[in-house]
Amino acid sequence: MVAQKPEAQRLEALGPAERIIQTITSYTDHMVHNRPGLVTPDARQKIGVRWEQATWIKEGATKVVYRTQKVGKRQLRTRVGAGQPGTDHVVEGGRVVGSFRKPGLFPEVVAYLYEQVAEVWRIDNEFAAKWASHAFENEENRDLKVLLAAFLLVQSRYGEAVKDGDATLLDEDYRAVGEAMLLLRSKQKGGTFNPKLLLRVGEVLELPQVAAINRKLGFGQAGRAVPIGRYYKAVEKWLAHRELNIKLLEKDIKEGFRTSIMALARKVRFVPQTEKFFELLRWEQVQASDGRRKLAIGKEVVVAESWEKLTEAQICERIVTFRPGYKKLVGMLPSSVGLTPAIMAAAIEAGSLSDNDLIILTPTLEELGLLKDKDVMARWKQATEKAENQRSANIAKNVKSEAVKEELEKAADVAAQKIVVEVAKDFRIYVVVDKSGSMQGALERAKECLAKLVSAIPLDKLHVCVFNTEGREVEIKVPSAVGVAQAFRGHTAGGGTSYAMGVACLLDRYKPKADEDALVFFVGDEQDSAGLQPGLASLVRTIQGSGVTPVAFGLLHIDSGGYGLRAEPNSLINQAAGQLGIPCFTIDEATFSDPYAVPRVLRNLIAATPVRKNTGPAPYVAPTRVSLVETILKTPLLQKPVWA
Repeated sequence: MVAQKPEAQRLEALGPAERIIQTITSYTDHMVHNRPGLVTPDARQKIGVRWEQATWIKEGATKVVYRTQKVGKRQLRTRVGAGQPGTDHVVEGGRVVGSFRKPGLFPEVVAYLYEQVAEVWRIDNEFAAKWASHAFENEENRDLKVLLAAFLLVQSRYGEAVKDGDATLLDEDYRAVGEAMLLLRSKQKGGTFNPKLLLRVGEVLELPQVAAINRKLGFGQAGRAVPIGRYYKAVEKWLAHRELNIKLLEKDIKEGFRTSIMALARKVRFVPQTEKFFELLRWEQVQASDGRRKLAIGKEVVVAESWEKLTEAQICERIVTFRPGYKKLVGMLPSSVGLTPAIMAAAIEAGSLSDNDLIILTPTLEELGLLKDKDVMARWKQATEKAENQRSANIAKNVKSEAVKEELEKAADVAAQKIVVEVAKDFRIYVVVDKSGSMQGALERAKECLAKLVSAIPLDKLHVCVFNTEGREVEIKVPSAVGVAQAFRGHTAGGGTSYAMGVACLLDRYKPKADEDALVFFVGDEQDSAGLQPGLASLVRTIQGSGVTPVAFGLLHIDSGGYGLRAEPNSLINQAAGQLGIPCFTIDEATFSDPYAVPRVLRNLIAATPVRKNTGPAPYVAPTRVSLVETILKTPLLQKPVWA
C-alpha cells in the first residue's frame, strides 16, 4: 500500500497527468474506422501516419487501390497503387506508398492513446482509476472509455495480499473499476457498454501493439501471449446476467446486437444454464468434436422474421404495431418495395427513429418530400432542437432547401453552446486571429474553423479581434456560422504581423470580472514580422503590462503551408506560455472536420485550465470552478454491481 501525498503536493504532481488527459481528449484521429482505408506515412501526425478513406477495384488480375473523396454529391477516386497479394502493402512505381486496411481498429492510434493512459497510470495509479470512474459517467467519447476499461482490466493492482510483518493487507483492486465499467448501467445517455463495445475492449487488448505495452509494464501472467486480465471474467458475468434477466437480453437483441452477443459468447466460451439463451439468439447448436456440449444440440431455431412477401401497406402496419428500430427496419425491407415515403412516415410515427437518426437522415427526408408534411416537419424540428453535437452542420451541405440548411446549422451551433456553456461560466475568453500576409490562403480556412469555435462560446464571455501590425476588434453579433461570416466579411490577408498588437487590442479594453479567469486563444501561423525572439519578448511584455493574467493559452496553428500542420513546442505561442508560466493547449485543425469533436475539445480545454490562485488585493473573488484534476480526485471509484 502506497501512502498518499498531501492534497496540495498531489495536485501539483498531477500537472503532467492533466496535460496528458487534455491531449487525449482533444485528439481527433479516430480509433475505429468502419470503412476500408489507406494508411500512408505522415511525419506531421503524432502517430507518424495518416488514414484516408479508400477502396479497391479489380483490374485484370490486380487489385488497384483508390483514394476516395466526397466533393458535393460526387465521389472522386484517385489511383494510389496496386495491392500486393498476401500483404496490406500498396505499391506504385516500385515502392511501397502505403497500406490498405480493412474496417476496424486503427492500430497506430490505439497504441498511441493506450500509451498515454499508461503514462497517467505511471504518474499516479489511483488517479488513473478515478479518471476512468469520472469518464464513465461524464465523458461521451466511447473510444476513450474502451481504452480506460481495457487498461484497468489488466493493470497490476488487483487486490493481492501484501505482508506487513505478521499482518496481511489487501492491495487496492483497480481491476474492479474496469469490471464495473463493463457491467454497470450508466446514467449518461449512451454511456453503458453495449455488446459491440464489450467486444472492442477485447480487440484492443488482443492488438499486438497493446499486448507489447502491457508486457513491457509487467502486466499479465508469465508465458501468456496476450495479457487479458479480468476481461473474460467480466464478459462471462455480463452474459450470465443477461441470461438470468431475459428482458435485458431481448432488448439487446431487438436493438441489433444479436451477432455481437454470439461473438462474445464464443470468445469466452460461455456455457449458459438453459436452452432459452440459444433460442432467443436463434443460435443453432452443433455438437463439438469432444462431445462436451449438452444444450440444444440439433434443435431447430425459429426462422428470423421476414417482410419479403409483404406489401407496402402491410409493412407500414407492422412498423406501427411492433415499432422496430430503424436499423432493423431497413434490414428487413424487401428490395422490391424499398424505402418509400409511406414507410418512412410510418417509422417516424412509430418512434423507430431517434433524434439523431432524424438529423442524419435529413437529406433522405427531403428527397422523399416528407419535410413538406407538417407533422414530420414538427418532429424533425424537435429533433434538431435537441441536437447533441455539430454533425448537423456537415449534413447541411447535402440538402437543397435553404430553410432546412439554416435549421441544421442553427442546431449545430445550439448543440455546441449547450456543451460548453457550463464550463465557460467563470471565464473571459479572448480570440486573437492573424490576418497578415503570411495567412494568404489560410485565412478562409481559419474563418471556417472560427465559425464552429465561436458558435460554442457564450457571446457575453467572448471578445474577438483580427490583427496584422494593428489590432482591430471583430464584433460577433450572432453566435452562428452566418454570424461569424458576416463579422469577418471584408477581412483579407495582408500586411505584417505583430501578435503583441493583437492581444493589446482586446486585453487593454476588456478586463475579466473579479470571479473570472482569462483564456487567450490564438489562431494563426505564429510568424511575427519582428522575428521570433523580438516578437516573443513584445508579446510577453504586452500581456504582463495589460493587467490581465491569463491562466492558459489556446492555440489553433493554421497557415498556408497545408492542412494538418502542427505547432512545434518551441513556437512563438508555446514559448510565450512557458515564459508566463502557463499551459498552452493546442487544437488540431482536423478537429473542425469532426462534428463530434469541436464542443467536446473546447469543453475539455476549458475544464483543463488551471484555476487562478487566490492572490491579489480585495475585493478578490475566486472563481467557483475547480480544475479537472480536482474534479477527478473527488470522483469515487466505481463499484461493481452487487450481482457481480
